[in-house]
Amino acid sequence: MPFKFLPSQKCVLLLALFVTGNASATWSIIVDNPTTGTIAVAGASCSYLVYGIAEVVPGKGVVIVQAASNAQARTDAVKWLAEDVPPEKILARITAASSTYAPAEQQYALLLSDGTSPLAFTGDAVEGFKGSLGAPHVSVQANTMATNQVVPKTFAALHPANWNDDTAMADDVMQALAAGAAAGGDKRCQGTGSASAFVSLFRKTDNPNMPWLTLVIFGLEPGSQDAVALLDQRYRSWRKTGMADPSTRVFVVPAPVAVERAE
Repeated sequence: MPFKFLPSQKCVLLLALFVTGNASATWSIIVDNPTTGTIAVAGASCSYLVYGIAEVVPGKGVVIVQAASNAQARTDAVKWLAEDVPPEKILARITAASSTYAPAEQQYALLLSDGTSPLAFTGDAVEGFKGSLGAPHVSVQANTMATNQVVPKTFAALHPANWNDDTAMADDVMQALAAGAAAGGDKRCQGTGSASAFVSLFRKTDNPNMPWLTLVIFGLEPGSQDAVALLDQRYRSWRKTGMADPSTRVFVVPAPVAVERAE
């Protein structure tokens, strides 16, 4: 199915799908299954809509641009990836001080589905606890986190990349995202860790615009609910009833809840 909107706030959802915001504080995950070639991407943030930080070329690789999240850097990098430009050259181009991408404000990650180690970059102007960890088939990167444990705890839930099937890989991605939330997540989210979160799965034969799965939680009031926990609920529902569908894309603005504020 092309899209599913939940709940009934369709005008808000449709607008959000065409708005590119800055995921200024984000932890994100890229993995690929070395056996099947399926790629998984996930992320969470205290921003309104973290979905959109990644571009995927199914069967080939992924580019993530977060922190200030320069859209042109992401567009150009995925174009070069599709053209088989070596990842080292792609990273050199988008980190060049002479470029228009403002690399000092960006955090990048590139992972290819050929088993080579991912590449990552974090600009000097990116704030807070920040960093990345990578190994063949796995890349984790984060910035503006509540603690310095978000990256290592997230990475530990994924490495080594040893999955019997894509379901096991996707389960581990969700557990890793939750591990990052448990380690504090985005420091701006007052203990809940995130206000938006997403997970996507791309089989190597998928159309980039029709992935096997995309689930997105967004638009939460910061500090009101944990987007990662709500995402996990939607994921578990898909695991029970939606895995056989060729493509599932669900974008959810949860109903608001009251937030108690300290006087």
